[in-house]
Amino acid sequence: MFFETIYRWFAALFGGDMADFLSGYECPSEDTEGGYLDSNQFLMYGFIALGIALAVVFLYYYVINHPRFNKRWSWLLMLMLVGLSNFFIGAGITLGDLWAGNIGECLVNGENGGIYESSCWMFGLANLFVSAGFFIFFSVALKWWSTNCKRVPF
Repeated sequence: MFFETIYRWFAALFGGDMADFLSGYECPSEDTEGGYLDSNQFLMYGFIALGIALAVVFLYYYVINHPRFNKRWSWLLMLMLVGLSNFFIGAGITLGDLWAGNIGECLVNGENGGIYESSCWMFGLANLFVSAGFFIFFSVALKWWSTNCKRVPF
């Protein structure tokens, strides 16, 4: 529920039908009545974004932890690494679902604009923003014990 709330803040980017699909909505068919039957995929994307952000923060502040990388540009490079990796994870998995036909026809041609390839790319962008937020939060929370980089980025 926590991750779904965060991702739904960005639903204007990727559309209501994509948000419904990621929430686990299944189109009615001969076998089912439809509704929210599948698992909520926001949980998976949220934990992936959280895990990558946390891993890169530990990598930057405690593994690399070198005076040469005690600069804002190196922190921004790590932020870009987190953001771009989550962008391609979010867009890639949803594009795979769209191309494989795993998204119901009622959502592809849905009432809220439908799901297109652009919806998948925009979800990747939303995933980038969420993971960047996690990275910034973890940076502020965990940088204080770093010996060389505790003053980066601010």
